Amino acid sequence: MDTKLEKNNLGLYIHIPFCHTKCTYCDFNTYSGLEHLIDDFSNSICDEIEFWALHDSYRINSIFIGGGTPSYIDAEILNKIIKIIKNNFDLSKNIEITLEINPEDVTNHKASLWKNMGINRCSIGIQSLNDEELKIINRRHSSSKALSSMKILKEHFENISVDLIYGLPKQNIESYIHTLEKIIEINPDHISAYSLQVEKGTYLDKQVLRHEVIVANDDDSAEMYKRTHKILKKYNYLNYEISNWAKKGFYSEHNLKYWKLDPYIGIGPGAHSYIDKKRFSVIKSPKRYISTIKNIKQKKIFKINEKIQFLKLNSFFDVYEEQSNKNEILEYLMLSLRLDEGINLNEFNRRFKLDFNSLYLNKLQIYFKNNILQKNNNFYKLTEKGKLFANEVANNFVD
Repeated sequence: MDTKLEKNNLGLYIHIPFCHTKCTYCDFNTYSGLEHLIDDFSNSICDEIEFWALHDSYRINSIFIGGGTPSYIDAEILNKIIKIIKNNFDLSKNIEITLEINPEDVTNHKASLWKNMGINRCSIGIQSLNDEELKIINRRHSSSKALSSMKILKEHFENISVDLIYGLPKQNIESYIHTLEKIIEINPDHISAYSLQVEKGTYLDKQVLRHEVIVANDDDSAEMYKRTHKILKKYNYLNYEISNWAKKGFYSEHNLKYWKLDPYIGIGPGAHSYIDKKRFSVIKSPKRYISTIKNIKQKKIFKINEKIQFLKLNSFFDVYEEQSNKNEILEYLMLSLRLDEGINLNEFNRRFKLDFNSLYLNKLQIYFKNNILQKNNNFYKLTEKGKLFANEVANNFVD
């Protein structure tokens, strides 16, 4: 059992930016056609991990390898990355290690390799089980491949999460519910269901502007969300965050760090970090990332704040900001509202030395009256109806 270092628990996010093809809706820092950089990139990732080495002050209790498509690169590289992490950090005995996986990459052999290197949680991007919907968003797998991949993963892993998107082009409520019910039949431990967002600059954005595709309107998206919630509740999935459902005991430990403003370090091009009340992200270009890391990898710095300042001075960050108390309060409240437990009044008062009720209660009264917010002991939380109004409620915390 871990000694009492819980206050220093830390998450690690490893960003693998390579994809075989890019989905039309994707606005993440991902690239196709750069496979020639993978070897140099993998060495750079390992160099950055070694730079961040924190043997004494923090304990890693979650690792999330995302992208991009980390399942696309050789298992040998993933194994090397995990070994480097183990050599440079103190890892919790009950650590959660998640790998993001695309269905087309799954084989029995690969699944076995992933498990043997220490992966104990899989997050598989299904998105839809309708082949026409998959094709129009440029997903490479078919519905049959998605289902067979999930079955393979279940033979090797005890913790499997599935990503779905609703509101896709050519999707209707019936086709989405069909996808959801087929997924439930396989009984994954965790399901994330996201409303499609048309992000500026994506290929999907251009398609929408050119009237080539039509995405779901707000009313249809809201209905899909309500149906998702109702169906998953029936099958004992707990809606612990607005877009995430899990069986009891299978919440994503890593993602909870984001929602609870706990510390995490992001490694790799474009990866984001939040630690020591500082928020920063790494330069996005894989080529520039590889060249820049060569200048810093030999530097031995032991204190976390000194590491951050050194990277800042050496142009390693794309974004850097020191969190003001005002911004921290705003983020804490907006993120807490997304969680099923809601805003912890005692925790808020302890963390910020402020009284929540005297600051905000008058602004929120209308939401209590309209069954959008409810009080549960010392928590204020959204009702089931209220989860459709999360952004509206959160705006009341902005001055």
